[in-house]
Amino acid sequence: MRCGVGVCVWGKGVGVVLLVVIFSSQVHTTFTCPKDCFCAPHSKNVQCANKEFQKIPDGIPTETLELNLNENKFKNTALTRRNFTELYNLERLYMIDCGIETIAVETFADLVQLSWLDLSKNNIRFIADYTFRGLHLKHLFLNDNNGIQLSIGAFAGMTTQGLYMHNCGLRRLPVDLMTPLNGSLKTLWLDGNNFEAFSDKWLYFFQNLAHIRLGGNSFHCNCEIHWFYAFFKKSRTSLFAGREQPQCASPRIVKGKNFDELTDEDFRCELPTFKNVDAVFDSKMGKLTCQASGDPAPTLYWIRPDGTTETYYPRGDHEGQENMGVMFMTDLKLDSKDAYKCVASNPAGNVTFSLNVVWPDIRPPPPPTPKPTKPPTRVNNDNVIRADSSSTPTNKIFKPYARDDSGVYDLSNVNSKSSKMANSDKPHEPLATDGDNHFSIVDIVGAVVGTFLLTLLISVTLFHFYYRRRERERMRQDDHYSVPDEVNNKRGPNSVFIMNEAEENRIKMINHHNNAECPS
Repeated sequence: MRCGVGVCVWGKGVGVVLLVVIFSSQVHTTFTCPKDCFCAPHSKNVQCANKEFQKIPDGIPTETLELNLNENKFKNTALTRRNFTELYNLERLYMIDCGIETIAVETFADLVQLSWLDLSKNNIRFIADYTFRGLHLKHLFLNDNNGIQLSIGAFAGMTTQGLYMHNCGLRRLPVDLMTPLNGSLKTLWLDGNNFEAFSDKWLYFFQNLAHIRLGGNSFHCNCEIHWFYAFFKKSRTSLFAGREQPQCASPRIVKGKNFDELTDEDFRCELPTFKNVDAVFDSKMGKLTCQASGDPAPTLYWIRPDGTTETYYPRGDHEGQENMGVMFMTDLKLDSKDAYKCVASNPAGNVTFSLNVVWPDIRPPPPPTPKPTKPPTRVNNDNVIRADSSSTPTNKIFKPYARDDSGVYDLSNVNSKSSKMANSDKPHEPLATDGDNHFSIVDIVGAVVGTFLLTLLISVTLFHFYYRRRERERMRQDDHYSVPDEVNNKRGPNSVFIMNEAEENRIKMINHHNNAECPS
């Protein structure tokens, strides 16, 4: 019996062993590897890297724990939720260099076990709000997505212990975008980007991290990031260990220097200086321009006499350290001097420029008095020349201001005599001609011909009188006189008498003697 029982017991044991072996074999055979992919024995990892897939392959088992799709150029560059709906057990997903451009909201919402997500070296341009909602990751890799933009709620609804975004061309990153990760994030890599500064709001966030990489950025080392330099000096041995430290790209005096080569005095700002303050008026509108520079670029304020203000913020980068504010005025009731102020402000301090303004008295000239005109003769419309009455006098735009020793531009002399004289030197614009006078071509031709004939007649008459007067003079000189032979002998070849004054007097005396009566 015992033997029989032993045999029976032993037989049952063999049956149990055989049952376990058969069950294990069935479990193993249900994990089928997708075509052209590699699945290691006794594992649930699917390796489909660099297989020239144009889409995510079909037939991925639902039990998969790790899926590697690296270096496959997908034809469809958009990821959606239906790509991963049945992979509930997936823990690691690698999609490096797959040509991905867009990710739909909640694409990974069904991957509740996912702890490692790598989307590096793609062409992702924008990450919208709640893209990763529902994920609780250990690591999220977005490296080498150059030009990527993140919505303010891109990380809303998720947690991760590590966030890696180096070599993404980032220039600015709002601290509010990182708020959902505060408390879970311990590692932040932002090296190799184009950051120029971080606001002091980042201090609390950085203090809760265990490791930071910020090397390879273009920090502008002025007083705005002095807090960051102080934080680096306090915690650089642990927090910034392992990679290159932050470095200055500007200003020129500290360019290329690492933070550990600098001192507190190197992080300075420059007080604003005014480069141009300008005022331009015409009859209906005035324009005030204020331009200033500083480090950082100043914010400008135009303050009106009634206390209202217009604000002009600088650009959000450090490429330009200048700012310009232009204010337009349409108040035509300024009867006295009013002080306008331009204030330039940056962290180094404020600078104010006052401008006294008087609106110029620019009045259009009165219209010309119409003159009575004779009704024009009706002629063919093709030969009518009309006066252009559409043009009217226009007011000139000028800059009537002068600067005194106190640095105040005084515009009170815009109506002075000197200003008017200066303006009178400018060429006047043509005024409109009167009325509806019409001149035909026949009238114009007649006027020209008549003027020519009158001129010719006057010339002929003058020439006639001049010729007759000269003829009389010649005849008077040719009268016959009785003169001695010695005089006649002096005739020239043309019978012209040549005599001096004494000979002429002698001739006159001889003629007088011949005509005189002899005394009795």
